[in-house]
Amino acid sequence: LSKLEDEPIRRLIEAMIQRDPSARHSAENYLAQERGGLFPEYFYTFLHSYMLIYCDTSLILSPDEKIERLKKDIHNIINLLISEEEKSAKNGNEKNNSSCEALVLITSLITSWIRGLHFTNSKLQCLEILLDLAAHTSSETVLDRILPYIMFLIHDSFPKVRVSAVHTLTKALSFVKTVPPSDANVFPEYILPGLSQVAHDESVIVRTAFAENVAELAEIALRLLEHWQVSHNETPRHSYESELATLHHMMQQMVSALLTDSQNIVKQTLIENGITKLCVFFGKQKANDILLSHMITFLNDKEDKQLRGSFFDCIVGVAAYIGVHSSPILSPLLQQGLTDTEEFVVRKAINAITALTELSLLHKSSLYQLLDECSPFLVHPNLWIRQAVVGFISALARTLNMVDVQCKVMSVIEPYLKHKIIQLEKEVLVLNALRPCIPRVVYDSVIKCSEVTMLLYTLMERQKARGALPKHISLPPALPASPHNSNSFKNLLRRLSSDGMTEEVEDLLVLMGKNLTKLSRYSSQETRVSNNGKLDLATLKFPVQARTAILTKPDTTKSEVTSFPARRGGEEFSNLTSNMNEEWKHMFGTVDSASKTGEKPSQTSWESPQSTQHSVDIEYSLQERSYIQYRCAPCRLELRKLLKHRERLHGALLKGREWRESGFRPPLSPPGWRLRPALVSHLHGHSGPISRLVSLPDTTIMASCSFDGCVRVWDCGKMEGRNIANRARQVYNAHSGPLVGMALCNAKTSLGMASQSGNIVVLKIEANSNKMSVYDSRQLDLEEEGSPVDIAYFDSGSQSVLVCATIYGCLIGWDLRAPGLAWKLDNEIRQGVITAMYMDSNQCCLSVGTSSGFHTCWDLRFHLPIATIVHPTGAKVRRLCGHPSQASWLISSVYGNNEVSLWGIESGSRQAVLWGSGAPPLSNAQLNGHSVCGMYSGVVDKVPFLLTGGTDHRIRYWDLDNLGNSYLAIPAGGDVPGQISYSYKCRLIDGTNVVQEIQTVCRQKGSNIEESPRAGPDQPATGHHNAITDITMCQGSSQCFMVTGARDGVIKVWK
Repeated sequence: LSKLEDEPIRRLIEAMIQRDPSARHSAENYLAQERGGLFPEYFYTFLHSYMLIYCDTSLILSPDEKIERLKKDIHNIINLLISEEEKSAKNGNEKNNSSCEALVLITSLITSWIRGLHFTNSKLQCLEILLDLAAHTSSETVLDRILPYIMFLIHDSFPKVRVSAVHTLTKALSFVKTVPPSDANVFPEYILPGLSQVAHDESVIVRTAFAENVAELAEIALRLLEHWQVSHNETPRHSYESELATLHHMMQQMVSALLTDSQNIVKQTLIENGITKLCVFFGKQKANDILLSHMITFLNDKEDKQLRGSFFDCIVGVAAYIGVHSSPILSPLLQQGLTDTEEFVVRKAINAITALTELSLLHKSSLYQLLDECSPFLVHPNLWIRQAVVGFISALARTLNMVDVQCKVMSVIEPYLKHKIIQLEKEVLVLNALRPCIPRVVYDSVIKCSEVTMLLYTLMERQKARGALPKHISLPPALPASPHNSNSFKNLLRRLSSDGMTEEVEDLLVLMGKNLTKLSRYSSQETRVSNNGKLDLATLKFPVQARTAILTKPDTTKSEVTSFPARRGGEEFSNLTSNMNEEWKHMFGTVDSASKTGEKPSQTSWESPQSTQHSVDIEYSLQERSYIQYRCAPCRLELRKLLKHRERLHGALLKGREWRESGFRPPLSPPGWRLRPALVSHLHGHSGPISRLVSLPDTTIMASCSFDGCVRVWDCGKMEGRNIANRARQVYNAHSGPLVGMALCNAKTSLGMASQSGNIVVLKIEANSNKMSVYDSRQLDLEEEGSPVDIAYFDSGSQSVLVCATIYGCLIGWDLRAPGLAWKLDNEIRQGVITAMYMDSNQCCLSVGTSSGFHTCWDLRFHLPIATIVHPTGAKVRRLCGHPSQASWLISSVYGNNEVSLWGIESGSRQAVLWGSGAPPLSNAQLNGHSVCGMYSGVVDKVPFLLTGGTDHRIRYWDLDNLGNSYLAIPAGGDVPGQISYSYKCRLIDGTNVVQEIQTVCRQKGSNIEESPRAGPDQPATGHHNAITDITMCQGSSQCFMVTGARDGVIKVWK
């Protein structure tokens, strides 16, 4: 005890180890006695209670879950403990160190869990926590308590963990400022031997991570060695030179392994991340012998252009450290870079020459030789190369004396200049004086030519004939005579002339003759490796096996569909999972744990995720097993979410496929249903024009919206029999102006509506109650987006978007499950103002009609317009709807003659025309001002039909299979029964089927009344007295009704 320097600790230990048991106090008494003294205040207020969370036995937490929870709290814990220690140090007039002693307890808590971690994410989070702690603890704590566990994770079985551990090791060691005597040889005796195998790791990403950090590790090792030699007075066991030689030997082995790695990315990473630091670490001689000798071999790799480019980026730093005696070695390497087949490598080589010239690391003879090689690039078609050469010339002008510049440099570059210049050190002047470069097309054709030498000989002969051959250009010997006789050669010259090879360009090609010959020879020898970005999984060390997931689940009753772990196994479920491979059964817990642990068959069939780990089997208690067996790795949870998402997409795909294959929508009308002109109810609750009627599927509920700003919900089930209480069951007043559109949304449980003031509201409707609440709302910018025209709902299984069309041509998608806009499309305003919209969720298609007769169809998967159809007369589109049996057809009503056209979206042609007017078909000579404003398409007994109503107050039934069977379903309120009969005749006009309405005046009035079906106790049929604005169908308690709304606010229900 006398060796303990801290007096309070010595007194506490003496009291705790007294021989008399009665003299020893309890732990609570000691804690209370030393509060504010030996134990700081934050130990009582925070630390003790927080650490009890992880020691509580009532709630069993795995080490992975403890790490995940602590990761969320670690920053707050560090800030709290540091602030508390600063307060205590200030009160006690003590010096505040940068490290926090309380974090040692947190460090011990974390390191006690590391060996029990199973999941990769947990290990990565643990390394992040250790790095945060290393930044705020002492160097001794980092070396003694954190470093061993990082080294332990460096040898983890998962490459991703090993990569993170290497990065964490480097960053943690960078926080070490002082070295205690016990850790003086931590690098040569512990760290570097532990990293020796990392340089030979089987995973490329691990070796790349080590190559990225090895230079900084060498710098840290050298810094700690020098710090120990300077700061400690006692004689070290070994001299500085011997310790440094040991470090050099160990680092040399690892760096040499990385420089000779089979993967070029490892080499490139090493030289791009601190190659100069390695030069300083090894010294000049070893930097020349180890680094430069290996780097030279990188230029021999003709397949990896990135590696060759990195060589020229990094060679300047190595040469700057080695010195000018490296010039004989560098000159041929730089010349080799000038003949590289990749232009960006040539530019990097020229930039390296410029940097070496500015540092005076090249001999004058080498500079002149490189100038001769670089000057032809002044007319290269690549602008970056020309600028790099100009930079080299300017560097020469600044380095050499004036005589050498004007006599030697200027004489070399003069043929490439339009005029002589004096100030070569100014790059702008040199660039402005350059002659026009060789056209890219001509240059590429010459490089790819197999007869470059013959071509250059011909060009020099033509230049000699013109008397313009420079003196320093010599003709190549031993060329075949009369090369002009070759037809292919004549064709080459003719093609080059057509591509822009003038006499001036010929002169430039002759000047570049030597470089062109070399580039052509190297290009022909180069073997390009085709890399399409695809990985061959069969070539991996651990072949990846295909996994199978069942997206289509069998139909089960509610009693069978239970969330796990309620399912206890069964014949049907075992048949479903029998096709799964073993790993997927482990993934989703479908392996019978009873078969592996020897439990009774009554135990759960969902196996613990721990059984899939390659670790020692642990016997858990019943309480532990009941909690641990349902735990799952985060990656598996993400995979489950992905599979659920794919199931939803697959369900939506099957839904659309069934709809397309069957060709018919699910019919609302019962088999054998036929509309009778029998009025069931007359609803007059609205005070303004009806804009939309919407019925809720599988219910008797129907909703209407009007220009009076109100939404009324009606129960069609109460409109039969003697029940005369036909009031709206729910009323909602938006107080935002006229409502222009309404659509079902949110799985057909809500109503989305839009008003002219730009307010969009989503109402939640409960079919079994009278409650109606606002689910969500938003306001459009009227100045930027315009007021709404119509609204629709897009539900593809993966998307739930409320789409609003505005008068400015904006199509705004609002995702009801997320804030903000999902997307925004702009319809061409030149095509006219949007007047109608139709959404087909099965086809992911949105169709809009404009005031100029344009029909534009948008593919909402790619947000692109896929088709544009224009009405021949440019008539205004009033309403759009889909064809009930043809998925690629669009039904459109336009202004005048009650015209309804059936368009084929794929072909863009008009398939049929419904002409509900006495005017001549497809003619504007006698324009009838009536238009169809409301349409409803459906199917009865697999027969598609269309109901239309418009400004003539009449409702027509169109048989889309047999157009001749169409008839006037309900006459207008002002029509005299039996006065006019309506028949429909089908004709073929200009290749289009046209159904024309023929009106015949009847002399025998009342004949139609006798033939009309009995209405029973119902009142005689009374049609609308105003324009019909919308039509829908709703299910009553025993039959199907047709509901129509008019401009005078009247809603009529028919059967």
